[in-house]
Amino acid sequence: MGNAVRPSRGPRVAVVASTAALIAAGFLIAPATWAADAPSAPAASSTPSAPSVHAAPGATEAPVASERTVIDVGHVDAISPRMVSGTFRTLLLDDRNALAPVWRTPGSVILHLTQAGAVSISDDTPGFFFLGDPGTTVWTIPQTQDPTVIWAGWSTQSFTSDNVRGDMKLTLEDVDGPGDVVLWEWSPFGEPDMVIDGRAGLPASYTVPTFTHQHANWAFTKPGVYRLKFTWSADLVDGGPVSDSAVYTFAVGDVDTSTITLPGDGPTPDPTTTSPTPDHTTTSPTPSTTGTPRPSNSTASSPPRTSPTGPAGSGDGGTDASPSPAPTSVLAPTGEPASGETPQNAGPGALASTGSSAVLPLAATGAALTAVGAGAVVATRRRHRRRA
Repeated sequence: MGNAVRPSRGPRVAVVASTAALIAAGFLIAPATWAADAPSAPAASSTPSAPSVHAAPGATEAPVASERTVIDVGHVDAISPRMVSGTFRTLLLDDRNALAPVWRTPGSVILHLTQAGAVSISDDTPGFFFLGDPGTTVWTIPQTQDPTVIWAGWSTQSFTSDNVRGDMKLTLEDVDGPGDVVLWEWSPFGEPDMVIDGRAGLPASYTVPTFTHQHANWAFTKPGVYRLKFTWSADLVDGGPVSDSAVYTFAVGDVDTSTITLPGDGPTPDPTTTSPTPDHTTTSPTPSTTGTPRPSNSTASSPPRTSPTGPAGSGDGGTDASPSPAPTSVLAPTGEPASGETPQNAGPGALASTGSSAVLPLAATGAALTAVGAGAVVATRRRHRRRA
């Protein structure tokens, strides 16, 4: 074979070793980069607590709804004052669902005392003679709950002696309706103890302590639509004397509530202008206004009650001796992120971070180094072959 010179392995081994070291370094760096670039767990945010149903001054306020609503059964604190954005307001607390009570504007609600509340005064109902002669029919809301009719009361539980001086005052200012309105409680002896008697003249007032939840008997002497103007008055520790009035709408008897106009209703749409001819040159025509549908009354008429609940001996009647704390579980507005939370992927079409921004350059660098190393090996082999 002669004195052929064997190519040295030194340069080739060095090049291969260097290339392998660089590739290994790239794969060692990549996981660390992935870990650094991966999305971290969201930090704990200071989400505000659920709004208090009674929203005492300084607490997170529960919202006030204003959509048209008809209530014909269940519990409502119909005439209840509350502070709203620093203003003393007379509102309606709809707590038919005790776990999700809703504050409402009185001008958006119809309180429907259906035919189920009719009472025929007779010898079987001697306690009701103060409302009319035998044979007379009146419509009543009992002081203790009757599940077939609304159970309307009032509440001052949004206020305490810490923010109101003395008692609060509830006043029936005016009644616009076909008959009279009377509110009373039953005495321990079964006699009517008047709260407000509209027959004796108006305005008529009733004193209510702070942080009180109370019910009484209601009577309407004729069927039809009534507008009752109530006013709450108080002497705020931080605001002095305040008062606010609201008109409450009662539908009494077999009344079609869909025909009743409320103060909170918007203007009735004109059918000749609610469906304009669309412009065919416009690519995105504006939909026509159709108006807000009104709920219909589905309560079936019931015969008058001949044996109504007499003087209350139990239940929720009268001022609570031990006022219960305000409910803590209420519906919070939905549809918006809680204050203090930032969406992980803000902006339309944003993608979650995966760490690919670092992997691609490292992979490209590794491939380039591999190619350089392989080229160096081939060049070394050729050089030594020419020497041989």
